[in-house]
Amino acid sequence: MSDEKTAECGSYARRKPSSIRLDRLDLENEMCVYCACGRIVALDRSEMQLKLSLGKELQCTECRNRRISEEIDFLNNLYDGLIDEESY
Repeated sequence: MSDEKTAECGSYARRKPSSIRLDRLDLENEMCVYCACGRIVALDRSEMQLKLSLGKELQCTECRNRRISEEIDFLNNLYDGLIDEESY
């Protein structure tokens, strides 16, 4: 058996080499963050450092998808004239 760091944000577990999942991220290149919704998510370290350097918020997939959907709805409403452009 070998000690292997699992994707559950820093926990260690003893695993047989045959039980290692291939769909896991490379654990050296991931970081765990809290999303505003309270989820703890393991994300790619270099991508997250880039987002932080650009001043972007770190989000889980669900929150990111919700935010993008709201932005698209806003732009559609703005384009359709449902929102006064000068008020924003």
